[in-house]
Amino acid sequence: MATFNIVRTGFRWAGTRSPGTGSRPIIIKPVATAYGTALTRGLPVKLVSDGTIAAASAGDNIYGIMDGAEQYYDSSAGVMRKGGQIPASVSWGSVQARQTLARVIPVRGQVFLCQADDATTATTLSAYQDMVQENVEWVAGTAVGDQAGCLLDISGNATTNTLSVRILDIANPSFTDFANLGVDIVCAFNLIQDETNSATGV
Repeated sequence: MATFNIVRTGFRWAGTRSPGTGSRPIIIKPVATAYGTALTRGLPVKLVSDGTIAAASAGDNIYGIMDGAEQYYDSSAGVMRKGGQIPASVSWGSVQARQTLARVIPVRGQVFLCQADDATTATTLSAYQDMVQENVEWVAGTAVGDQAGCLLDISGNATTNTLSVRILDIANPSFTDFANLGVDIVCAFNLIQDETNSATGV
């Protein structure tokens, strides 16, 4: 059977752990005016003390995954826009109708796909399966257009749950070339933040 890999970066929603629900949950969250960092689809984000969201770093407790821009103010054209990302330094000042709003998938109870960051740590299905139920850290990578550049650092896989991401399974093994980039890994987050500021893992 032919195999092929499509190289895709960022975290992509794959499903929920709650029975009977089949659609991704979306919560609209504000972004501070002139925040200064582009927020791209598939990027982990965190809640900050003023109630807005910001880009997370590897090792942070994660609130959710960016799913695009609900709205932001394009000051150069004087119009509101939406799309796959919120550009850096969007300024809406004090005009509430122009507030920057992000579409976010909360990570609690959700399952995602993310790809391995190398094709040398593991090159066979059995080598990848040995990582299932172990933990890894994610790396930011380089965004491509509206898509975040996040990947999983599989070379650092370990049993400790202080790493951000738990490997649950390997996606589509019959259609994957494990000796090349583009291996999809089914995963969930260990380090979780929510409105109660809980850091409890899943």
